[in-house]
Amino acid sequence: MLHTVVSYLRMVLPFIYIISTWRLADWRNWRKYYPTILFIISVDFFISVLMYEYPLWTFRGSLIITNHTIADFFLTFIIFPNLTLLYLSLYPYQSHLPKQALYIGSWFIFEAIMEYLFMNEKLITYHHGWHFGWSCVVWLFLFIGLRLHYTRPLWAWLLCFVCTAFLILYFHIPVTKFR
Repeated sequence: MLHTVVSYLRMVLPFIYIISTWRLADWRNWRKYYPTILFIISVDFFISVLMYEYPLWTFRGSLIITNHTIADFFLTFIIFPNLTLLYLSLYPYQSHLPKQALYIGSWFIFEAIMEYLFMNEKLITYHHGWHFGWSCVVWLFLFIGLRLHYTRPLWAWLLCFVCTAFLILYFHIPVTKFR
């Protein structure tokens, strides 16, 4: 039963993001968030290409999202743009650091729970030494990186390249053997 609920959740989650973004995001100023939306799409595509022949995680098929590529497209073109617009629109920029940390932490916990549910129901599997803990680190860096890119894009790109170099070295991604 839980597998069916989580499988449907994976199909419904993009619509939850779309509706939440439509209702709560700052659509009047979407252009100021657009570079960060392109940033997250670019990073996701780069990681997808980098790990095409050596995946650290794989999305399993379900009813409508039938394979890894379709799941990754949903993530790249529906979840991430809506997540970014919603996240940055509601970010407490003028608040003190603890409130900002709580905001980042809330998003992180939500996404970690979603990933845990998907992992637990085998809708995402890990390979080559990757595990749920690494995914949590990535989610945390994603939310910090989105905020960083919005205010200091060059620093966000630098952080992205340093993290990517770490992934390549730590997980022995065979980039020299790629086509």
